[in-house]
Amino acid sequence: MTKIIDKEFIRQRDDELIAKGLKLHQRPFHVAMAWMKAECISGDVFDKAMWDPLMAIYHALYPAGDFSMPAMLKGGVALRDQMYPVRVAVAYGTVSVNPIDCIEIPREELELIFEHYPEQGWRAFYGVADLWDFAYGVSDLSHGTGDAQRLFANARSSLAATARILAGDIDIDAAVQTICLTAELALKGALAARDWPEAHYRKLSHHFDKLAEALIGEVSTAHDDRLRGAVAHFPDYVRTRYASHGLTRNELMLLAMRAQFVAAEALRRVSNRDLASKLEGDPNTSPRPALW
Repeated sequence: MTKIIDKEFIRQRDDELIAKGLKLHQRPFHVAMAWMKAECISGDVFDKAMWDPLMAIYHALYPAGDFSMPAMLKGGVALRDQMYPVRVAVAYGTVSVNPIDCIEIPREELELIFEHYPEQGWRAFYGVADLWDFAYGVSDLSHGTGDAQRLFANARSSLAATARILAGDIDIDAAVQTICLTAELALKGALAARDWPEAHYRKLSHHFDKLAEALIGEVSTAHDDRLRGAVAHFPDYVRTRYASHGLTRNELMLLAMRAQFVAAEALRRVSNRDLASKLEGDPNTSPRPALW
């Protein structure tokens, strides 16, 4: 009979895995492997005789813990002056994506939006597509090394942070910084993916218009003017570190959506991801509303 896994063993190994930076959902598997090795046990790591007691202890250690596979990206889309969570799920093979289903919003509220604020509904629809293109574009480019991967990873963190900040009721002004960082880092990441040396894209500093033109010069598409229009409507975020940005909550929401588009558009130009264009080309969907 398999020896029941020891709670103190789990706790000690869990602490070691925390120190190594492993996430909660990853740690039970590694603890189970360590226990099998320590007890000279062979067989299936997910055998119920061992796995069920292990997970019972883990649930006792982390009563509110989420052990499920994390999303590819947790972002958000704005409707009126509220930010609603969007979960970009991990998918394998060919899957069908309905952007509306990705928005965590009561169905009746969403129907109200499309009835009374259809432009905002469609903006959120395409915002979800932007999140999918961005998340999977970053994933596609994450297996190499170099500046592009680092810049895109930081852009992803800023994008996710923006959604968390704007989901709050107070102290949301810091979102201006994460919003602008998302756009800047994604544009610079795309240039790095096109083999631009760091010294070259750093010269463009925080000038979104120059960064966008540089990327358009590298990869021109039918959406060049849309990208130009989007980057023309960002605040001076160096100045807003020290002074009030003067934006209303609703304007911050729209700025966040604009940054998501810019970030996704940057990824679309250096990857094979373009769910947004496929959706826009569908005769059953409305055109993408302007982001400014």
